Amino acid sequence: MQINSLQPVYIVGPTASGKSALALKLAKEFDSVIISADSMQIYRGLDIGTAKESKEILALVPHKMIDIVDKDQEFSVAEYAEMAKVEIAKALESGKLPIVVGGTGLYFEALLYPMSFANTVKNPELRDELARELEEHGAKYLHDKLASLDPKTAERLHENDTKRVIRALEIILTTGKTLEENKDLQEKPNENVLMIGLTTDRQKLYERINGRVDKMFDEGLVDEVFAVGSFDYQSMQAIGYKEFSGAKVKKSGEHYVFEDAEQLEIIKDKIKQHTRNYAKRQLTWFRKYDFVKWFDLNDIDNAINNIKSKLA
Repeated sequence: MQINSLQPVYIVGPTASGKSALALKLAKEFDSVIISADSMQIYRGLDIGTAKESKEILALVPHKMIDIVDKDQEFSVAEYAEMAKVEIAKALESGKLPIVVGGTGLYFEALLYPMSFANTVKNPELRDELARELEEHGAKYLHDKLASLDPKTAERLHENDTKRVIRALEIILTTGKTLEENKDLQEKPNENVLMIGLTTDRQKLYERINGRVDKMFDEGLVDEVFAVGSFDYQSMQAIGYKEFSGAKVKKSGEHYVFEDAEQLEIIKDKIKQHTRNYAKRQLTWFRKYDFVKWFDLNDIDNAINNIKSKLA
């Protein structure tokens, strides 16, 4: 099918709602590049707990923003946005359809609502004071200060992006409002954003989540977790990994086994519960976007027809 209106397609929704399946099916219809918006699939070697597609499926269509950092590396929302925007631009320039798919709300927020600092809030004296604090205490000190006042903006900014950290601090300390509360400071997304949301009734979604977690354990999640070696890494703070912290295991041949089998079931249940809670938060996040067109996960064909009509 010919695309007359080439633009990014965004696919969102809670975990286990079939987003990847929709992206792959759509990619078969068009010459596409799939760009992940999942904050855990960025890590090399964390495959099972992040529900990455198999190597065979990843080879069918170009996939970007997957396996881009090591497990022990820090990675910010700001870094994601910078890299993902480059991949979107490359796809568009080459005439390919960029399909941005995932469930990490902050990643979509950073792509859709880039922070703008070209506003009228100015406080040069405060800015000079913050610059002195940077010189005396370093970038981490200022970033921590921003995190205590405006955690959401801090998460989107790398601590070494000191110019924007200082500007964000200048805004909140001058106005008493976070960047999100200062709506005029955010660029608005194009009103024609093409975003598809997938979900289903709660019971069915929870059954899919529980089944996915069981499958992860069957595929070797325990070995993947304990092969990392440290729970101090940013990558190990995610659901599906952090629940194992403190567990007592031993090596048996090539595999890790729990000293107490009951503990294994407790961890499995925690992951299921935490994932279900996360799915609820994801739905709340994406439902705040009034431009999302929602479909049931069993209605993928209609979702694709909707996308086709927008691109025609």
